[in-house]
Amino acid sequence: MKTLSTLILATIMALAGCATAPKMNRLSVGMTKQEVLSVMGEPGSTAAPGAGVEFLRYRLSADGNEARHNITEEYSVKLVNGKVDSYGRMGDFDSAKDPTLKLDIKNR
Repeated sequence: MKTLSTLILATIMALAGCATAPKMNRLSVGMTKQEVLSVMGEPGSTAAPGAGVEFLRYRLSADGNEARHNITEEYSVKLVNGKVDSYGRMGDFDSAKDPTLKLDIKNR
């Protein structure tokens, strides 16, 4: 019985920690970092590629069903001078592309 209780508690805690992508719909350009954190929670990682620019990275599921199966995608919130400049799935728009990724494009 104790093992079952522990398993149930662990499952509830894991699901409570799963964030879904629709949370991003509650964000808007101009929000402060603190407002983003209150909506989204702590990011999985952050990056600060330049002065006044910060990326908050989240692993999110499209819906609760995917969250239960740990199917996630990376989403990003770009802050410029402490305010939201853009947000969305990584790579969907230029400002949210991985700031640490360097492309080697040769001139033709």
